[in-house]
Amino acid sequence: MKKNCRQLLILLSLTLLLLLCIINSNFVMQSILDYTQLFFKKLFPASFLFFVFSSLLIDYGLIEFFTNTLHLNGCIFYVILMSLVSGFPSGSKYTKELLDKGYIDEIDANYFITFTHFPNPLFVFGSVQSILRNQRLTGILFFSLLFGNLSLCFFHRPKKRKKIFLPPLTIKNFSRSLSSAIYQAMKVLITIYGTSVFFNLIATILVHYLSLPIVPYVVLNGFFDLTRGVFETTLISPFFVQAIFILCFISLGGLSIHMQVKSVLENSKIKYQNFFFGRIFGTIFSLFYFFLLSLFLG
Repeated sequence: MKKNCRQLLILLSLTLLLLLCIINSNFVMQSILDYTQLFFKKLFPASFLFFVFSSLLIDYGLIEFFTNTLHLNGCIFYVILMSLVSGFPSGSKYTKELLDKGYIDEIDANYFITFTHFPNPLFVFGSVQSILRNQRLTGILFFSLLFGNLSLCFFHRPKKRKKIFLPPLTIKNFSRSLSSAIYQAMKVLITIYGTSVFFNLIATILVHYLSLPIVPYVVLNGFFDLTRGVFETTLISPFFVQAIFILCFISLGGLSIHMQVKSVLENSKIKYQNFFFGRIFGTIFSLFYFFLLSLFLG
């Protein structure tokens, strides 16, 4: 009964959304075109390159180099580094990729997914800094997010972890590795694009019909899409409060990011719930560091 009610609710919501899209077809099409232009100009070029190169680096022994030569925990170091430079939701992609290739087990994969939600530094020190117009405040925000996730990494460590033996490195044919890397990158990026367009469209239609005060308006946008929410914080003042909203939007991820993660983790042994609770506790840690750093450095 509960499942049928949920199914009916989703069906009615989608039907209503479709009708609103038809009624506002010109407005909707312009919204999709605007987001598509933003996606292909800003997100696609950098993400595509990072996704392709990350797959090739695994195939050609980067994790073995970290582990055997630098004596680091190669898998954790790799996921943190690559998700940091790629931005979200790349942490889930890299974690699933390591699990599929046998570098980590199910326990480690469910551990990694809780804290590998790092913002791209270029996004923070570029777009976010242009909004806050305060380099120090932007730096405090970035390191609060970084320390929040790393704290989650430390405090959420599994009590029992199997010793992982790296699989024998077999160098694949380069053309085959490249084709596989491109296919996997495009698959993830198409999912990211489609999910972002869908939730951006919902937010656009809702704010078009609802007359909301500033704070609920900003929260609604950030709830559906973190990027949209971040840019709408320009309506909020002072900058310190604005930074708190931006931190929460980035750390929590927005519904669009959560759906992207669920899509990436589909048909795997990695549980989405671990990502969800990781975002809750990661946000609490990040807010703690934000207030602490602001007290001493602000």
